[in-house]
Amino acid sequence: MEVDIIKNKITEGLSITYQKQTTASDAYVSNTSSIENLVSTPALLSMIVEASCNMLDSLIPQQYLTVGNKLELSHINPTLVGDTITLILTVEKVDGNKILLDIVGADSNGRICLGKYNKVIVERNKLMENAYKRSKDW
Repeated sequence: MEVDIIKNKITEGLSITYQKQTTASDAYVSNTSSIENLVSTPALLSMIVEASCNMLDSLIPQQYLTVGNKLELSHINPTLVGDTITLILTVEKVDGNKILLDIVGADSNGRICLGKYNKVIVERNKLMENAYKRSKDW
């Protein structure tokens, strides 16, 4: 892997601020229950994944991508649908192809979440080969 190129572009302290005005599609709705006016934790997780890809994937060679392998999130306060969520993701540590991100999220009323997100830089083709191999082994 082109670790030197990656290491020079993805450095500790690198940060992104991501904002999204929430909509009805961000509310919690399932077959068994719904909370139509509150942003769901799965929607918040999706925003975190999108923000991390926006920050990191353009900094690595095209044949690579980042994948998450561990996410710890405390969703500590509710957000009403329609409010804007702001996420700040900061690279806390880089170790070879491993990246640790710190997550802080807020809405117009204050902090809503805190967390850590481990991502790994992998080669696209090898990732797909492994996925297909695993499916054939079942």
